[in-house]
Amino acid sequence: MKTALKIFAFTILVSAFYSYVGQWVPQKETYPPETVELSADMTTEELVAAGQEIVAGKGTCLGCHTIGQEGGALRFPDLGNIGAVAGTRREGYSDVEYLAESLYEPNVFIVEGFNPGMPAVHRPPIGLTDQEILAVIAYLQSLGGTPTVTLATELRWQGQAPATPAAPATPSPGGAEAMDGPALVQAYLCNTCHSFDAPTPGAGPSLYDVGRRLSKAEIYEAIMEPDAVVAEGYAPGVMGATLNATGFYDRITSAQLKTLVDYLASLQGG
Repeated sequence: MKTALKIFAFTILVSAFYSYVGQWVPQKETYPPETVELSADMTTEELVAAGQEIVAGKGTCLGCHTIGQEGGALRFPDLGNIGAVAGTRREGYSDVEYLAESLYEPNVFIVEGFNPGMPAVHRPPIGLTDQEILAVIAYLQSLGGTPTVTLATELRWQGQAPATPAAPATPSPGGAEAMDGPALVQAYLCNTCHSFDAPTPGAGPSLYDVGRRLSKAEIYEAIMEPDAVVAEGYAPGVMGATLNATGFYDRITSAQLKTLVDYLASLQGG
């Protein structure tokens, strides 16, 4: 009898928790970063200003990089003087080529003392266009150097990015609720920043054994309020900005969130 009462009480608590989740998720207000307007006749100064806005907004760069704060706690190199040193980092590379490769293929060359894990900015969840990347390069050149790129500059990496900012892909309504945990991880691009099959960290912490480290309530909080508790070695703001940029909070339903939390809680490592 006592066992039955405990099971009943536990069922009520779990039901109450997910009922609360179901009421909260649709009311979550989010404000995705605004798209910066670019035009072919922009001056260098205007392109630099646009790049600075993208770095601080849609690019979510400041979640992992500092600018002019050597020795900071963030995961990737400080960018304070990158315009002056970019041309010396890779033999045979100009500053523009180095910066372009660092954005399109960031894990090809890793600055000594740092780990791989930065996502390619032309792919989801960031999804910068080729023009936006040129604006970012112009801004990075201005940090200790002289901007030379224009929107007419051609890079060998171009053509991989979307021609225009793409709207986040939404799972089809008919099958969205039936998706299992791994399918939701793919649909919402969680595996872009997190590893699930190994303890190796990426742009975000590994979730290989998250179910052993966090309770379901803590996992839920980490998703819905990512700045409430930030993993050691990571900067506040980057996960929330990324989820906002991909429209995650607008798209996920309470049923999907329950499935995702349950799946993450099942990941025990090993």
